[in-house]
Amino acid sequence: MVLERWRGFIRAWRDYPLPGGAVIGGRYKIDLLLGEGSYGLTYRCYDTRDGALLALKQSRPSKQALGRTMLAKESAILQAMDHPNIPKCRDYFNYKGSNWLVTDYITGQTLEDLIFDEHVIYGERECLAMALRLMNMVTHVHSRGYVHLDLRIPNVILHKEDLYLIDFGLAEKIGETDTVLERLKPRKQSWPERRPPVIGSDLYDVGQLMLFMLYSGYQPERGGPERSWQEELELSPGMLLLLTRLLGEQECYPDSASFVREAGELYEQLMS
Repeated sequence: MVLERWRGFIRAWRDYPLPGGAVIGGRYKIDLLLGEGSYGLTYRCYDTRDGALLALKQSRPSKQALGRTMLAKESAILQAMDHPNIPKCRDYFNYKGSNWLVTDYITGQTLEDLIFDEHVIYGERECLAMALRLMNMVTHVHSRGYVHLDLRIPNVILHKEDLYLIDFGLAEKIGETDTVLERLKPRKQSWPERRPPVIGSDLYDVGQLMLFMLYSGYQPERGGPERSWQEELELSPGMLLLLTRLLGEQECYPDSASFVREAGELYEQLMS
């Protein structure tokens, strides 16, 4: 018990975020910590050469080879993308035992911010409009041979009129079986089960994301019984069918194009 506690202390010390003002690789000056994930720490930084505001991701030191390999994979995947609403890889290098990934910094508010902080309410039309815009990026990812596998509301950013998809840290090649996580995960450590690297996994996540948006206007009854989302949300038959197919509760969509086509048709019906 004491040994495990000491190891936990060492891990926390190794992963302690770097302070503002630290310069990485002789070029990138850290401004502030943006967030921490399982395999990396992300900072906002300035490029001292031209003053550009960028995102700088460090492989988590305590994860050692796994963290470095995961960040190398993320760098390669971003370099395979060519979409104006997906951050570009600007630099990638090793510095003081960690790998570092530099990408565009996207300003704006995440869907999570808009729902929980700004209390924006999304009806069916607004939800479908947002999902269709997101699918423009998701289908691009699929066309490049990858699945994102982390399509959650914190990873979708709205800036003015533009929508962005960020954080490709868990992305994989479509159909990949010998994944980085499977090869490098500790043998004796319990590991959370992940959805397989297939297009259906991304469509499932889109369904979950849409549910978050639709629940933005839901007011639960005090002391009421626990009910399913189908019972709690008042949805049109078309939206109900769309979501049950995305979530695998009815025949799943065979591909992204099929979902986009049906979502577009439903959006047009709701607009008329």
